[in-house]
Amino acid sequence: MKRSTTAIVGVAILGLAAAGYGIHSNLVRPSRPVSNQQPVFTPAHRFEAIEIETTEYSPPKVRAEPELVDEQLSEKHPKFDATLVDSRPLQGWEVNASAAVVSLDCPMIKPDVEGKMLLLRPSYAKAVRAAKEEHRGNVLPSANMLDGAAKQFDDGLYAALDLACFQGQLGFAPAAPEWVAAVLGRLPATSPARPFLAASLQLAGKDAQLTSRETQEKDRLLAEFEQDKTVSKPIGFYDWTPELKQVWRFYRFLQYEFTDDTLEVPRDVAAVLKTDSKLRETYRSINGFYGRLTCPLISLPVDLLIDANKNLPELAKQHGVRRPSVAIFPPSTSRETELFEQLFPQGVPPKANLMTELIRRIRSGEVELKPSKSDGWYQYQVYALQTLLLPSDGQERDKLLLMASYKKRLAEAFQAMVTKRRETHARQTMECKSLDSEEPDEAVVVSPRLRIEPCATFYLRTARAYAFVQDFLRAMVGQPRLSGLHGLRQGGQRKLALDAELDAIRQRFYGFYLVACEDIGMKPRLLDDELVDQAAAKQAALKWLETLETDPDVACDTRVSVPIYVDPMRGNTRIWATLGVRLAHLEARYARPPQIRPKGKGGPWTKVEPWRLDQSRYVIPVDDFAEIELPGPNVLSREELRSACDRYGTKEAIVRALSGR
Repeated sequence: MKRSTTAIVGVAILGLAAAGYGIHSNLVRPSRPVSNQQPVFTPAHRFEAIEIETTEYSPPKVRAEPELVDEQLSEKHPKFDATLVDSRPLQGWEVNASAAVVSLDCPMIKPDVEGKMLLLRPSYAKAVRAAKEEHRGNVLPSANMLDGAAKQFDDGLYAALDLACFQGQLGFAPAAPEWVAAVLGRLPATSPARPFLAASLQLAGKDAQLTSRETQEKDRLLAEFEQDKTVSKPIGFYDWTPELKQVWRFYRFLQYEFTDDTLEVPRDVAAVLKTDSKLRETYRSINGFYGRLTCPLISLPVDLLIDANKNLPELAKQHGVRRPSVAIFPPSTSRETELFEQLFPQGVPPKANLMTELIRRIRSGEVELKPSKSDGWYQYQVYALQTLLLPSDGQERDKLLLMASYKKRLAEAFQAMVTKRRETHARQTMECKSLDSEEPDEAVVVSPRLRIEPCATFYLRTARAYAFVQDFLRAMVGQPRLSGLHGLRQGGQRKLALDAELDAIRQRFYGFYLVACEDIGMKPRLLDDELVDQAAAKQAALKWLETLETDPDVACDTRVSVPIYVDPMRGNTRIWATLGVRLAHLEARYARPPQIRPKGKGGPWTKVEPWRLDQSRYVIPVDDFAEIELPGPNVLSREELRSACDRYGTKEAIVRALSGR
């Protein structure tokens, strides 16, 4: 919405648009001359008087869900504590804020005057510097900024520990490559584990004595490893030094997960560990270390195969391991990994949004981030972020009043911070090998399919109203007479006889009811004595919908008014009016999913997975209503109302003109 004002200006207007915000480009034009207007500036500072159309901003609405709505002050109940005095005197005053509540909001950025705030800068420092240079007030360090600074420490810490463990400098175990070499030396000459372990040693910069046949197998394994960059390519801080690159590649190769039909390598390694307690204890120490540094292992370590007489699924269930596979040095599990494996057992489809799924289930309580006794550092880090999504769980819940936009900001912070947490632990939390799966059926995306706005009861009651008036007229006037009469329209008569048209419109609204019921998956509920040919009614409704754009009734002017109240004291008249038709958005989505099953094959119904759900977006025509107070005892004809609507254009201008303001 724009509002014109006359102003004295000497600055250029910057017009920038930001995604999600409804703004209008500012138009600057000279105003009409003002007679006898004296300049208020000296000649050296003279500016031309111009008329400016200023921009009024409407912040984008935050999605209306329980987690993203404004909190209410009535929900906050902090207690006063007389001993809780702020240690910082305020101009000689002591401060006790124990019973106070601080409201937090995130006002929108006005792109045409604050466009530079939307520019992306590479560091917190540069952003802070820019804010100070542009004199944007006091700069308050954000949670993202503090976390970003801590992230640098986290990376350095993990890098040092990982490298030290790899090199055997932590005291509880020799260098990991030395352990591999020792196991390799104990393997029988025909073991398939020999070229596998030798390949890992080569990635660590060490050689092993192999036969030519074993060398060929080793080279094949390395070629496959190098080909998959998601596994072999170091990321994060592992790209800092050649040594860290070796750490990444060595461990990532040995995180390969074997399944029940490919257990020759891990079984041979387990046989060596069974006969050598020192190697076995070293192995357990290394895996135990990473299980605490990051999180518990997601698959079985090879030592659990010792004397095992169960298959991998049974063994994994026995030991509480998430995945029925086995690795030399298994990767760690995480709540998000577990969630995504459960949601997408056949692979992640292109339309799935993993962060959305994670956030939704954390908020619903399906995913609990609180660490268990066996969890590691990573889980404690992620648990610290939980209150960003569930601020009501925080100790400060009674002290802060969070607006919807601020809750949205916290959710965005969660997305960034959990990404940074996981990146620090990338080597240990990234999967090395995907389990075999079928190609997902990308075609099945389910969204509501509406043909009309689903106001089923309205349509049914309207149909019953037509049935009532038809029955009444037939009883009072008789059907033969009704069949000889025609309704009127401006300039003539309606085409159909009254009785026939009553039949048609009654049937059409019963059809609308049936269509709406079908669209929303509701069984029609008609009265026992309500004799309706449902197939014919539905067909009549659909046929009308197909040709509604050419129906002359749809083309009629719909603007009308009606007096509703006359003020006996002031003598004014209140009217209700429809000022015209506007468009509105309608979005439909499934809050609870429907169920599906293959066509023509029968079988059980299956609830649609969340990743298959999509929303439908519509634009619907709606009447713009107004209640207007007319001066004096007055009413408006259709022509008078429509003339005023045509002349003044906007709802505000029409109401202002008709009310005499």
